[in-house]
Amino acid sequence: MIRYIPFIFVLLWSTGFIGAKFGLPYAEPFTMLMWRMLIVVPLFFCIVIILKKPKISLRDAAIQGLVGLLIHGFYLGGVFSAISLGMPTGLTSLFVSLNPLLIAFLSGLFLHSVVSKREWFSLCLGFFGVAVVLYGASKWDGAISAEGLAWLTLALFSICTGTLIQKKYAQNVGLVRGTMYQFASSLVLYLILSFTLETGVVEWNLTFVATLAWLIIPLSLISVLLLMYMIQNGEATRVASYFYLVPPFTVLQGWLFFDEKWSWLTILGGSLVVIALVINRPRKTS
Repeated sequence: MIRYIPFIFVLLWSTGFIGAKFGLPYAEPFTMLMWRMLIVVPLFFCIVIILKKPKISLRDAAIQGLVGLLIHGFYLGGVFSAISLGMPTGLTSLFVSLNPLLIAFLSGLFLHSVVSKREWFSLCLGFFGVAVVLYGASKWDGAISAEGLAWLTLALFSICTGTLIQKKYAQNVGLVRGTMYQFASSLVLYLILSFTLETGVVEWNLTFVATLAWLIIPLSLISVLLLMYMIQNGEATRVASYFYLVPPFTVLQGWLFFDEKWSWLTILGGSLVVIALVINRPRKTS
């Protein structure tokens, strides 16, 4: 089952953009994320107690807190804020899918890892495939704004930095307890942002509750643990390359839930993404 983990992760992760579009009409972005973390943190605390997960050092806890601020705080906050401003989910997913290229560049600087020509080619091919997919479904439902792009830029650099820190400094930290600290630090951030920048008003209804439940269980509980597992057990560049599948899945879900159209360019671009991932797959060693 380990070989299927990246694709399960991609499928779940891609639903976050759709979940944001479903839930944001009923709550402001930081307030929505605050309620999400208010439930997730106690849930993970209970899991840690039940499974009797070992404690981690104060240094490791601080590192996990920083990773949480970056990946679950500024990344999610940036994405949700951009969508709340009217940025289309497809464009949002495309922008943050620049993650693999940025990771490849930063890995050479900070992790001293060598990115081969084959990996560079697959990364560029994957980005081109993503661009083709979204060009084929480019009837954006929202407005592209400078403020929205600024939020997405913050989100992009945050998840790249968080991934590199997790890879370099948290190789041996327990997944469950480490993720609990990540969520706890992001909860503190959202509490501050919600009470200082937003009204905190929520329109509680079945749609919002169902969306919140989906963001908590499949996304916060399952997909985040899968991401941390992949980061700890794979090269940062190769893990990041799986994010290329997120926009095509997002476009597909947009078609299913919001009747967004797709064309032969969608199929062509999706095929290029799959080819890029095949090229970038781990090579067997003798």
